[in-house]
Amino acid sequence: MNQVNLFNGGNEDRIFKIMKICELKDEERKENQLPHLHSFYSIFWIQSGQAVHATDFVEYVIEKDTVLFVPPGLKHRMILDHIAGGYSILFNEEFARYNRKNYTPFKEYELFSNPEFKSIIKVEGTVKDQLNNLVGLMIDEVQQPDKHSPDAVLNLLHLFLLKSIRIFEAQYEPASSDAGQSDSFSIIRFKELIEEYYTSEKSVSAYADMLSMNPTCLNEVTKKSAGITAGEMIRNRIIEEAKQKLFATDMSGKEIAYLLGFDDPSYFSRFFKKYTGLTIKDFRDNSRKKYQ
Repeated sequence: MNQVNLFNGGNEDRIFKIMKICELKDEERKENQLPHLHSFYSIFWIQSGQAVHATDFVEYVIEKDTVLFVPPGLKHRMILDHIAGGYSILFNEEFARYNRKNYTPFKEYELFSNPEFKSIIKVEGTVKDQLNNLVGLMIDEVQQPDKHSPDAVLNLLHLFLLKSIRIFEAQYEPASSDAGQSDSFSIIRFKELIEEYYTSEKSVSAYADMLSMNPTCLNEVTKKSAGITAGEMIRNRIIEEAKQKLFATDMSGKEIAYLLGFDDPSYFSRFFKKYTGLTIKDFRDNSRKKYQ
């Protein structure tokens, strides 16, 4: 089975791809060994052999029957041994967002966000068989897709993540050491603060104060771990929420501007176009056309 992509359109924003790890080409393996980051989520299920996964903060060996969850924007590298087998699954937030009736953001899963950047689970016994069955069902859907396949795959993926989070919560014990001084804890805490205050606080200095850091240090931490500045992380969260509201609600641009903490709707419109390349109306029209 070569890499299977559920969405093949040239202008398609949604991503869902699944493939066997043993079928990765040599060039792809070499690229994975170098530090890199992606704009999508990744799941790697090592079913045979082993791999080494490393970020700027931690490096560890992934043994057989281990599943790794990598969030977008995390700089990392992956070294697979020559007998490594299993599956890789790639997908983005747009894939979840298109289903307006049952929109559950992938970022809400703790699997993709924890202080150690060590989102792995060990799968054995019955649950291993269950997850394997879910992967098989996803492959069936993408190999012979119809109009129901995106919904079917999305629901199967959510079920895979829900079963995985149960295992993660049972296996994972947060570090009790003084993580407050580590870069990994700082970036996780920064993301939490953005989630709490992005509608009211939009300056890097405000978040740096909350973290008892200076803005330059915060920027260094975010660039080191995520490859982007602290300001870009704040801005990306605002844009993400604006897109979700434009796509999933009938709120006007002015209403969304006020909801996101902009006193001047005209400024919000310019802000949105500057960082998306589209006007508010064009984005709403284009995004809804894709999923009708």
